[in-house]
Amino acid sequence: MLEFCHVSCTLKKKEILQDISFTVDQGRIVALLGRNGCGKTTLLRAANREVSHGGSILLEGKPLSALSPRERACGIGYLPQRLAAPAITVASLVSLGRLPHIPPLSRPGEGDRAAVLEAMEATDTLRLADRYIGELSGGERQRAHLAMALAQRTPFFMLDEPTAYLDTDARRHFLALLSRLVRSEAKAALCVLHDINDAIRLADDIALLEGGQLVFFGSTAAFIEGDLPQKHFGLTAHKCEGDLPFYF
Repeated sequence: MLEFCHVSCTLKKKEILQDISFTVDQGRIVALLGRNGCGKTTLLRAANREVSHGGSILLEGKPLSALSPRERACGIGYLPQRLAAPAITVASLVSLGRLPHIPPLSRPGEGDRAAVLEAMEATDTLRLADRYIGELSGGERQRAHLAMALAQRTPFFMLDEPTAYLDTDARRHFLALLSRLVRSEAKAALCVLHDINDAIRLADDIALLEGGQLVFFGSTAAFIEGDLPQKHFGLTAHKCEGDLPFYF
């Protein structure tokens, strides 16, 4: 369980987040929605200890502030919005996801190598293993970083626009993969998304921010029934095949 308890954040004398409280439970995906500048990325950065904040953020009942960087990295896999391009190969980048699990001065074991291979196969990056990150397209680089996060094999994921730069097929593949991981292995994910249709098809719960405040937290069904896509984003629902509407 990942808990946000009355979280607030002020940056450069501007209040970005105000009294945010909600919970991400095991086996569930929470989509974090809101217009640009509402505080979505700041909330994830606060949980990753990149910015100071008021209130508390708890991982399995323990304050994240009380955990070491290694302990946090073993508990939460974080994929930021802006991705680095280090001068290493894709295989080396994905292998970095195993570092929190390898004792100091030790070498990767068979389990670590298996986790890296599995993550690369799942993200279709195995064929890119020997390519350098700086040589990749934006979509290829995104998939390489996704593979690193998957190789980390944490119970929780925090992902900031993980489908950016991916084409339609790659986006659907990744969202389906994330859904399978969370539900089959009792993991949990907090995922910033901009596409409402992706959010309602992926997430169990929706957290909606507006002006740094949490204006809605509840099931995806309640989000739809409350007509919140239209009220907050001006989107119109259209019926399509299946139970869920399509918004544009």
